Amino acid sequence: MTPAVSILVPIYNVSKYIERCAHSLFQQTFEDIEYVFVNDCTPDDSIEKLQKVLEQYSNRKSFVKIIHHEKNRGLATARNTAIDNSTGKYIQHIDSDDWVELDMVETMYNKAEKEQADIVTSGYITEYTKHNKIEKDNIFPTWKENFLHILSEDALACVINKLVKSELYKKADCRPVEGLNYGEDRHTSIRIYFYARKIVNVDKTFYHINRSDENISITSSKRRIHFENTIHFFSSLEEFFKEKNVYEDYKQILEQQKIKFKIHLFFCTNIPSLRYEYRNIFIEEEKKHYNTLKPVKKVMLFCSKRRYLLWITQTLRKLLLLKIKLFS
Repeated sequence: MTPAVSILVPIYNVSKYIERCAHSLFQQTFEDIEYVFVNDCTPDDSIEKLQKVLEQYSNRKSFVKIIHHEKNRGLATARNTAIDNSTGKYIQHIDSDDWVELDMVETMYNKAEKEQADIVTSGYITEYTKHNKIEKDNIFPTWKENFLHILSEDALACVINKLVKSELYKKADCRPVEGLNYGEDRHTSIRIYFYARKIVNVDKTFYHINRSDENISITSSKRRIHFENTIHFFSSLEEFFKEKNVYEDYKQILEQQKIKFKIHLFFCTNIPSLRYEYRNIFIEEEKKHYNTLKPVKKVMLFCSKRRYLLWITQTLRKLLLLKIKLFS
């Protein structure tokens, strides 16, 4: 019998957090859940801790799969392995260092069934060491509004706050892309939104994103991989739209998003040579839309093209991060 929901969890180096995550999943108020954990060749005792927690939930044991990779293959491949081994009507991705409210699956599943929706979204809470931040999703009545908002980053682009019909994730062009480690969730979300007939929202925050180590935060410096992944992201997205014969419909939004990403990368790297090396990415889009940019963004782009002015860029970045720290 097909389970109602498959919860998919990649595991790598999460010994400190896997027990909290697993308890929150096995204690769900909803019964008809299949669990697919993927051991991405974790070097620690995460799997042993997961199995010890599972021993406390005899009612869940027969519905749990633990798939083992022979070598570490990264988040995208781990998620694809989980998708391939899932059988549920809906899929919910969970990161193994996070945790969720106990009524999350029941509430979102009931919403999906009642509304006959392909995607159900909710809010999430990012948990830092000394504070937290609540994010709520923006969902609109029409498909076009929702798609334009996910494309322009006005909706939450992550996958962990979404219950999704499994048939969407199993489409070939909705799969996570191996090697794409920056913008990977947005890559997937844009595509599942494109195919979804109906998207609805539950106005609650079920999901807790763990940032207690603050290793992945806005203050983290962007490296070469972030620049390369951004180029790959937009190239892939353009190809997708061209295959669907809708490229001209979204061309302007893509161009504006390219500039937005470029500026973000320049602000969030402390490696001046990268700014100089990538100063000409998306240059045609920049020329086309330059006059629509705000003054501070124009300054950033100007400085990035001149080695002797890069210290201005670094100063602007420090001021921005100080402002974020003070008001977060």
